[in-house]
Formats: sequence, C-alpha cells, structure tokens
Amino acid sequence: MKKRFVIPFSFILLLSMMVVSHAPEAMAADLSKGTYVVDYEMLQAENDSVSIANDYFEKPAILTIDKDGQYLQFTVNHAKWVKFIKSTNGESFADVHTVSDDLENDKRVIAFKIDGAITEPLLMQMHVVIEEMKPSYDHKYSVRLNLDLESMEVTDAPAVVVNAPVAESKSADTNETQGEPTSNKALIYVLLVIISIIAITFAIKINSSRQRKK
Repeated sequence: MKKRFVIPFSFILLLSMMVVSHAPEAMAADLSKGTYVVDYEMLQAENDSVSIANDYFEKPAILTIDKDGQYLQFTVNHAKWVKFIKSTNGESFADVHTVSDDLENDKRVIAFKIDGAITEPLLMQMHVVIEEMKPSYDHKYSVRLNLDLESMEVTDAPAVVVNAPVAESKSADTNETQGEPTSNKALIYVLLVIISIIAITFAIKINSSRQRKK
C-alpha cells in the first residue's frame, strides 16, 4: 500500500525538478530574433543584493538577438567617474565597446556581445574613480548584470552593433572579492528536494495511519 502513494509523489516531484531546471534554457530558446528594450539591475558579485553601482546605469537597456549572438547596449551616467567596464569573454574579460560619448551631459553609451546565457546574471568588472571625494574614491570591483526578461518589449530602435572585443586576463586586480554568480537554480533544487522529502514522509504517515485503522 505504501508504494502506491510514495512512487507517484516521488515521480511528480522529480518531474517538477526536471521542468524547473530546463525552464531558463527553454525561455532563452523561445526568444525571437529582433531588438528589444529590457530592464535590468546591477547586482553585487557575491549575492543578489543591488550594487551601489546600479545607479550609474540608466534603464532600460537595448538587447539585440540575431543569428550571430545576443548584444546589449545601455547608457552610463557620471561617465567621467567610470574609467572602464569589462564584460566576460570566454575565460577572460574584455573592454566593452563605446558607442558614443556625451561630454556635456557626462554620459556614455556602451555595448557588448553577451558571453553566456541571458537567463543568468552576467559577470562584469568596473573601475570607478571619484576625485571630488576627500579622500578620493578609487575602486575596482565586480558586479553582475541581471536582465529582467519579463520586461522585454520589441522596439524600433537601431540594432546593437559591437566590434570584436580585445580579451584581457580574467585575473584583473579588483578590490572586492570576485565571487561566482549566485545561481537561482541551486536554491530551487534545494527547495524541491525538501518538498520531496516532506511529501514522501507525509504519504508514508498517511498510509501507516490507514493501515492501523484497518
């Protein structure tokens, strides 16, 4: 009698885990070629808290998807403070492409080809120098760019065009620890395993109770 209840519960929960684990890949595969506006946040390297650098980046970004890949473009304010921004390029980092500089308004439009899945936060490096502060602020650190894919909307803005990046060492000096991106899937797996254990235990107890009543 126990097996009749335990096996269905286990099978359903295992199936749920498989569906969740493949959900990001399915979402990415469903994205059509074209140009979109998309909201985003800059997260800290070690966790999902919003980075202080988030305010330097204006929203939304422009995302272009074509046969050659996915390209992202956005505007940086206080551009004179931001000395460089680098995106991942294989096992290294590369300077992003500068599309335009607006010196009067202290803004810079940058773009880069996305290396990896847009369903996961994108690791980046940046160097910020604020000489007006006393003492001056001078820090290099890592951030993770997290796209809100649910906010994507088709736009008639020009497609994002990016020159081939020049790769640099991934071990570039940073003042903050460069942590691995926090995976939301890992948390989902843990939660599903816990739910699975609870469901199986509950099913066993129900069956045991029914058998005692008999």
